Amino acid sequence: MKKFFLPFLVTMVFLFESVFVELFSEKWFQSYLFVPRFLLVVLVFVTIFVGQTDGMMYGFLFGFLYDIVYTEILGVYAFIFTIVAYLTAKAMKIFHTNSFTASFLALTAIVFVEFYVYGIQLIVGGTTMTFSAFLNDRLFPTVFVHTILVLLFAYPLKQKLLQWTAYRREN
Repeated sequence: MKKFFLPFLVTMVFLFESVFVELFSEKWFQSYLFVPRFLLVVLVFVTIFVGQTDGMMYGFLFGFLYDIVYTEILGVYAFIFTIVAYLTAKAMKIFHTNSFTASFLALTAIVFVEFYVYGIQLIVGGTTMTFSAFLNDRLFPTVFVHTILVLLFAYPLKQKLLQWTAYRREN
């Protein structure tokens, strides 16, 4: 059963993103546009504490699933989630592996993905949102909420991933 922990975790986080939007967005973020990127945070942590291959594989698979479920353009999230996992792995050759670094890289990845998606939407004409509206109404609330959530869940997530990695090495 333990060998299915990581696929189960990533799948549950993927499903929880849409549930979170349905439950909390209208109540808490009436004038702001909050975009949950919990899957991205987990992918960054998986890349750091489990491995680059796992991070890139889950990034591509769940990015593609994200494209199918949430967007009209296939490949946008599959590409960027894979690139984020790759860049995270390369950044970890410079930084120390700890919860603080993982949290910082996860929040940086959220900003990177938000700018990327906004740029793609501008190019294909999928948005009329101005840059200042994007910053004030979408990016800042998203980063703020994720900062709080990452501070709450970074250490427990790190510990679970390290336990799972140790279990996988033993078997």
